[in-house]
Amino acid sequence: MKNLLLIIVSVLSFIACKKEEAKQTNLYDKVYLNLVDENGVNVLNSKLTMADLDLYYVTSTGDKILQNHENLDFPKNMNIVNEGVDKMLIVFANVEAQNNEYAESILKVKGYDDITIKVKVQKNGGSLGYSDLFLNGKNIPVDLRSKPIKLQLEK
Repeated sequence: MKNLLLIIVSVLSFIACKKEEAKQTNLYDKVYLNLVDENGVNVLNSKLTMADLDLYYVTSTGDKILQNHENLDFPKNMNIVNEGVDKMLIVFANVEAQNNEYAESILKVKGYDDITIKVKVQKNGGSLGYSDLFLNGKNIPVDLRSKPIKLQLEK
């Protein structure tokens, strides 16, 4: 009888301690861009350098803060890298908003119209990133975010 009681208590303890895992949301903190001109040519391969690019984070009050931090590995919060044959731009998105709110960045490209990057800021445990991405107002599906997004520059 003691053994049966011990088994029942053990099983109940195990069931009571079963932890239900929360749904995980993939959070992103970077945007990968393949910037092309009106002819579909990657302008990072030939025309543009980091000197031609500026990134501004838009605050909740609408102020635009130029990203230029000499103490960071990527002072402008972006970097041009080789991706096989082509170069791509990695932009660290503005995630300085409250959870479930939107944050905006403006990418200024010399000789072209500004690019707006809007993200829905998410917190997942200790991680901070974004779950929704909009480039120039267009929603970018999740399956396109892990590779460079082809973005035609406008003049």
